[in-house]
Amino acid sequence: MRERTYPPPFPDGWYRVALSTEVGRGKLRYLECLGQQMVVYRSDVDDRVHAMGAFCPHLGANLAGGCVKQGHVECPFHGWQMACDGKVAHIPYAKRLPTRSLQATWPIREQYGQIFIYHRGGCTPDAGVAPPYEMPAIADIDDGRLVFRGRHDAGVVHMHLLEFAENSVDFQHFGPLHGRMFVPWTRMQVPGIAIHHEAAWELDIDPERKHLAYFKNHAILKVFGRFVQRTRASALITFYGPAGVVTFRFTIPDLGEIVMFQTHLPLGPLEQKVDFHWFAAAKIPRMLVSYVIGNWVSQWQNDVAIWENKIHRPRPVLVQEDGPIHRLRRWFSQFYPDGGGAKWTAQGEAAAEPVL
Repeated sequence: MRERTYPPPFPDGWYRVALSTEVGRGKLRYLECLGQQMVVYRSDVDDRVHAMGAFCPHLGANLAGGCVKQGHVECPFHGWQMACDGKVAHIPYAKRLPTRSLQATWPIREQYGQIFIYHRGGCTPDAGVAPPYEMPAIADIDDGRLVFRGRHDAGVVHMHLLEFAENSVDFQHFGPLHGRMFVPWTRMQVPGIAIHHEAAWELDIDPERKHLAYFKNHAILKVFGRFVQRTRASALITFYGPAGVVTFRFTIPDLGEIVMFQTHLPLGPLEQKVDFHWFAAAKIPRMLVSYVIGNWVSQWQNDVAIWENKIHRPRPVLVQEDGPIHRLRRWFSQFYPDGGGAKWTAQGEAAAEPVL
């Protein structure tokens, strides 16, 4: 019943499907996500990763039961070998091979210890078709100023991807849900300490970067009713597409920065696999890095409790002080270019920011 209130579950965009360490040289990994069944594998020839449809075009055997041989995926049923472009590379008993591409393939990138694929709805996946935008390049990770510090598997959350994006413009929920300090990584409140938030949301002005949105948050602690100025902190959150890949950049005065990936992989409608993966300046103490990340995870869990039990209102009743929710939804609708979100988009546009 909740699902019927939301837009389609799999908007176009980049999604993290695995850690690099989860796909070893010459190994296959079977996945069900984004309404697809696929295998992600690493070549035994050049170590590059690829993704293709899970079932052999011959008689439908699951390729995950096969092996990687000379850069190809070999079917366990009859020994057919599939190349990374989806074409048949070898049939042990055939003199002639089918010439057209028979297997779905996905654009795939490996960056920062993670593997991402580009999902495009409404057409057969084809790694040969360039995605409309690329994964982010983060200069201070690339040049070594920020080093890998940890990851956290947050499991599966029962929500639509839109909710995480919409959360960034719902400014009025910060007080009720995020106005209290928690012991990092726990649900335990710290008595006497409140958090005051100042938030802003904006889109990238470059038309070539219309897939980017930014959420900026400045926070300060209020201890027993008094603001403590030295506790001021800021975070820049960047959405690379429809919240499948989101980065958080936390600035620690006099010490440096932390960059955290929060990724969402839609396993099914209202079912997101959530992971955290972070890097930090080498001179920031590990305990402080863990504190910053753990504090965010504790606050995020407050949202989860709401997301897993709410519905989507295509035409919400808003007041002037609410954030730019319909603007966010118009931005989000670009990730349904095949028209899959047309009905949902039309409902939202008809509302035109109602105000009491």
